[in-house]
Amino acid sequence: MLSIFNTPAPNISISAAQTIVMDAYGLDLSATALTSERDQNYLLKEKAEPKYVLKISNPAESFDVLEMQHAALAHIYLHDPEIQLPRPVNTLDGELIFHHETASNEKHYIRMVEYVPGELMKDLGKQTNGLINDLGYLLGRLDLALQGFEHPAARRSFPWNVAQTDFLINNQDNIRSEEDQLIIQHFLQEYEKNIVPISHELNRAVIHNDGNDHNVIVNKDNRAHGIIDFGDMVHTYIICESAVCLAYLVLKNPDPIDLTADLIKAYQTVFPLTELEISVIIYFICLRLCVSVTMAAYRKQLFPDNKYIIVTENQAWGFLRKMKNVDLQGWSDKVVDKTFH
Repeated sequence: MLSIFNTPAPNISISAAQTIVMDAYGLDLSATALTSERDQNYLLKEKAEPKYVLKISNPAESFDVLEMQHAALAHIYLHDPEIQLPRPVNTLDGELIFHHETASNEKHYIRMVEYVPGELMKDLGKQTNGLINDLGYLLGRLDLALQGFEHPAARRSFPWNVAQTDFLINNQDNIRSEEDQLIIQHFLQEYEKNIVPISHELNRAVIHNDGNDHNVIVNKDNRAHGIIDFGDMVHTYIICESAVCLAYLVLKNPDPIDLTADLIKAYQTVFPLTELEISVIIYFICLRLCVSVTMAAYRKQLFPDNKYIIVTENQAWGFLRKMKNVDLQGWSDKVVDKTFH
């Protein structure tokens, strides 16, 4: 079955992208390729100044998912206009999303969004306490602004929604090492034993679901002030917003317990979480990394040249191997204690 995860990303040339921009938007801009997991993106510049990003969707992407992203961006802007977001731009015909067919009959949806100025958090190097606090505060504001937002596409079946474990259960065979397969099974069992029985007590909503350091924008004062890439939005447990972000931050931090508590403290200044939600965050951190390494194992067989697929794979395996031998409940108790005291 074709999906965005087993369908090759678009391969539209720079010159073709620039022609699309001229035809659809009436703008004469230079294009530079950006990295992407499953789509194709171009940074568009006017006289060397970044202005927009052209987003060419995977051929298997649905219109509903793109429409959801735009609706969510509008909802966030309405409730917190200070968050820096990639705001959609209309074509000359007044469309936010349009259909494009290449000379080889490949069909894509195309959009253009405003460029969010600043640096990606991943390019800053050291994670300072101030930046972690900013990030927690930003995610709290984001989830507060998303309150009340609904869209049918947010409830789609989606591997990156850690509340849905089908992908992990059905794709372990792509992991070559039996020992590593047992690690995935271990965290699935932890989820079934510790999360499923109390899942009805965890608050749910539509969340961004991909607040990693490749998507967080930092301004010239080294303050996290914006976020991009809304393609993984889902309706899931609210605590997963922080868990997804932390899943990648813990890979670079020698003290993940303090890191988790600091981010959650800042998040809670805007959007309070229950003690139960905080106590289960480590299970979701580990499960997210399980999805990450399993997806990497699956997709690198299909697309061996796409290095973005495996960008955190080795680090993620290292963390999972270590956490397999850790008392997760004890780990959680320490986070809760540091968060509230």
